[in-house]
Amino acid sequence: MKILLFIVATILIFVVIFIIFFLIAKRQNRMKTEKDVLAFLLDNPDKASLYMIKNGMEKISYNAEAKMPLASTVKLIIAIEFARQLAANILDENELVSLEELNKFYIPGSDGNAHKNWLEWLQTAHKVIQGKTTLFEIARGMLTHSSNANTEFLIEKLGLDQINENVIKLSLSSHDPIFPFSSAGLMSSYIQERDKTDFKESVKKINKMSYEEYMEAAVEIHSILNSDIGLSNIQKWNTKQNYARKLQVLESRKLPRSTTKEYAHIMKLIHKEELVPSAINSYLKPLVERQVDHSNLKEFGNKGGSTISVLTEAFYCTDREGNDIQLALFIQEESGIDYIWLKHKLDLFFYKLLTDVTFQEEVSGKLTNDKERN
Repeated sequence: MKILLFIVATILIFVVIFIIFFLIAKRQNRMKTEKDVLAFLLDNPDKASLYMIKNGMEKISYNAEAKMPLASTVKLIIAIEFARQLAANILDENELVSLEELNKFYIPGSDGNAHKNWLEWLQTAHKVIQGKTTLFEIARGMLTHSSNANTEFLIEKLGLDQINENVIKLSLSSHDPIFPFSSAGLMSSYIQERDKTDFKESVKKINKMSYEEYMEAAVEIHSILNSDIGLSNIQKWNTKQNYARKLQVLESRKLPRSTTKEYAHIMKLIHKEELVPSAINSYLKPLVERQVDHSNLKEFGNKGGSTISVLTEAFYCTDREGNDIQLALFIQEESGIDYIWLKHKLDLFFYKLLTDVTFQEEVSGKLTNDKERN
């Protein structure tokens, strides 16, 4: 009995200590500022990349040619192909699509409620006509709400080969080929069924897969989801095991990669309406542009992305003085130690970087000097 009481008391002590440390850490994270984000970048050159263009000139280049996972920021390339096909009259932006068609690619619990939030917005904005919405709204939902179901639908609609041709057309020499990365979230279950193995072995197999093998399997899963039996497979394959941290970190590593330098230049092409042919720009910019509700900015467009271990952001803006800025920041933080507070403080960092010239020069100076030291 005494031993049991001792064990219970010991466990309670550890629980209390854990709660205390958790609350202290939470309070410290709340108090972090844009300076802490800058410090993280300086202290973790292997985990972060930043590239900034100001008025057509390179302003900040920090690990800007390091290939890193893109997460949902890669959806910009899909949006470019969408605009390209609209400009070529291959697609009609007003074509009505049944919301049931999108459900074929919806994986419940996998997108942080992005798709559900978009559907609610559609209803509120009166964008649903007899259970259907337009292709334009589907593309906009891919960017504004980051709906993965919309993304997979557009991959099917546009054609994966056509989407990947933009990597060549845009001269993105560091960009990996794009694949249906939402479908890839079912990879472990798919492999378990295909190879008649268990979860642990499926993770090992995923880890050993080449990029081409992983991409091929993702395309196969996407094809199954697009078939009549897709929904039953989602119900079968969308298990709790898919959300194990170890697997999600591994899947994040397998995402298409590129560099901040390439994505800042993509944002410059969109911002300055320099995509070829020129007709693309009038279709694309309304998808990327966001409402400006702050007096310091006249124009703003962006696409961000996140996974359990990746944070990405690419944007452009014009301030009230007429300065044009395009920027991309990628972070890959697999330990989880800094991920949560970074996710909550990056907007503050960006705001200060865009609106405070003194802080902008500090970031430019420190990151440049750090690069030169290394």
